[in-house]
Amino acid sequence: MFTYHTKCRACSSTDLTPVFDLGLQPPANEFRKAGDSRSGFFPLSVFFCPKCSLSQLSIVIEPETLYRNYLYTTSTSQTMRRHFERLFGDLASEGAGSTIVEIGSNDGLCLKFAKEHGWHGVGIDPAENLVPSAIENGIMPIPQFFNVASAREAKEVFVPSVILARHCFAHADNWREWVEALEVLAGTKTIIAIEVPYIHDLLSRTELDSIYHEHLSYVSLTAMFHLLRGSPFNIHRVIRYGIHGGSLLIMLRHKDSGIEPHLSADEYLAEEQVTVQHWERFGIQATLNIEKLRELLVAAKNEGKRVCGFGASAKGTVWINACGFTEKDLLFVSDNSPLKPGTLVPGTKIPVIDQGEFLSEHPDVALGWCWNFKSEVLQTQRKWLDRGGKFIWPTSGASITYGKG
Repeated sequence: MFTYHTKCRACSSTDLTPVFDLGLQPPANEFRKAGDSRSGFFPLSVFFCPKCSLSQLSIVIEPETLYRNYLYTTSTSQTMRRHFERLFGDLASEGAGSTIVEIGSNDGLCLKFAKEHGWHGVGIDPAENLVPSAIENGIMPIPQFFNVASAREAKEVFVPSVILARHCFAHADNWREWVEALEVLAGTKTIIAIEVPYIHDLLSRTELDSIYHEHLSYVSLTAMFHLLRGSPFNIHRVIRYGIHGGSLLIMLRHKDSGIEPHLSADEYLAEEQVTVQHWERFGIQATLNIEKLRELLVAAKNEGKRVCGFGASAKGTVWINACGFTEKDLLFVSDNSPLKPGTLVPGTKIPVIDQGEFLSEHPDVALGWCWNFKSEVLQTQRKWLDRGGKFIWPTSGASITYGKG
């Protein structure tokens, strides 16, 4: 079911240092119905490579277990749509053409956006259950993991002007194989755009809920430079986004492209600092944040408040299991995904209900697991807030939003 990871994905060093441990956790997106089989609990600990600064999990769960039946789907929020607009605007500023292959295309929503703006797209994604949704969005995906074989299949359609990989590169175990597949798929003028959660933001904001079994690596630019040594690719440009708690778009170009690298790559690299000491501070603050959230929930329950969760996300799974919350603590977790209502939060018996039922259940307090969409959530839930509802956001020691505040 899982294997131990002992060699750095970026530089191949075996000198890895343990820096953070969340104990045993379930796969964060394994939302299953009562009576369905579950995979169980697995170690969730982070090791650090002093040579290249890559942080990586100590184990790898079998990918077939995590991704063939995948219940995370791309957000339909305005926040995400604005992000797509900026992303494709940045690609256009590089003179990108109109053909795109998206690795980790999920339900096809990003490629649907691209298609609406004149792009021709092909998706590669292993989630077989999401194929109907992708087709509904006008995309016929290649239902495979990204590797040399799927790269060849995509290239039979066209040589893409852009290869886009949004928040899936850190899910890959074998980075060398990824680079080999990129070599197969990319032409000398292809822009490779890899969007990843940025380790600097994770550490500085104590985003402990970004640590779960799908996220095998926590990417630094330093590690990427090590990985690409000896490959045909250079880091061409780096752009920082606010999406998902802080992300980097790392653009690669072929060394034979004839296009000079952007200064941003060297600028970000010069500023980047990731050390064992940063992880030590992270661990101390993460422990305090978990304790604070437990205290707030206990206080609310002691006041007779009806407490629930808002957003059945992987982030929520991590918080719920790290805090040890059960169905005695949370009445339910609401979610706007069509796939999750009727399931249970991984590792618990806490039910997931449709977000449309949120108001009718009359909760007093909601733990906001989708804090990365906080501003939009506050707008959509204004009616509940105005009648006295309170959100607790489990970041930076936990904060509370009141209806009139």
